[in-house]
Amino acid sequence: MGNKIGIIYFSGTGNTKFVAQNIAKKLQQWGEELDLINIEKDKIIPTQYKYLIIGGPIYIDRYPEILIKYAKDNLKNYKNKCMLFATQASEKDSTAYQHFINNMPNLNVTYCIYVPMPNNVYNFFFKRTEDEKQDEMITNVNDIIEASLKSFLDGETKLYPRNKFMVFMINLVYKMVYPMFIKSINKKINIDNDKCINCKLCEKSCPLGCIKIDKVASYTKDCLFCQRCINICPKNAFTYKNKELSQYKPRFKLK
Repeated sequence: MGNKIGIIYFSGTGNTKFVAQNIAKKLQQWGEELDLINIEKDKIIPTQYKYLIIGGPIYIDRYPEILIKYAKDNLKNYKNKCMLFATQASEKDSTAYQHFINNMPNLNVTYCIYVPMPNNVYNFFFKRTEDEKQDEMITNVNDIIEASLKSFLDGETKLYPRNKFMVFMINLVYKMVYPMFIKSINKKINIDNDKCINCKLCEKSCPLGCIKIDKVASYTKDCLFCQRCINICPKNAFTYKNKELSQYKPRFKLK
């Protein structure tokens, strides 16, 4: 195995990318050689890495399918230790780790952390995180990262095991309810043609090519509901139930 650390991530609207970049910054401060690996565009040669750190947002107690598929396609023979991290509005741990581990039984996951970040789905459910709370969350990221990385590199173990029945039930609910739920929401998302400049940035940026704009917005069944299309629109042209949406504007800067 190589001497580098690989940081693998998927980020819909920037929260996970921000955490991944801060993990990279901290490791570089400690003299570690590393690669930031965006699963949408970067290939990976696992044997180059002594450790892997894998992260993504949580969607209904699950990592996005795009991240799980990337791991299955690329990491099934990787034997060195790994750390999982998750970004989420909740400040409680998730069954997502156990679900990921169940899907990747050969992966040596020894450490898991969750990093509370501002809610970015407030247009549809839950409340928008107040600015003061957002700033607090963002400030706390580096403390969470530093403590967790030290523990992981020192060989400590931190997992959030869940019994198989609980994981099975959540997975069942996810498969049965989540697609229908997202389909129901997407049917009510449209475009304000007075604002839309037909730049197609929403289409080009979609992780799975799920959205098409032709005077109206339409989504395929593979939509992750990452909301990148809505938040990347330069004219804020998306509507929900014919009302303007409030774009998620992170109170942090990305590189």
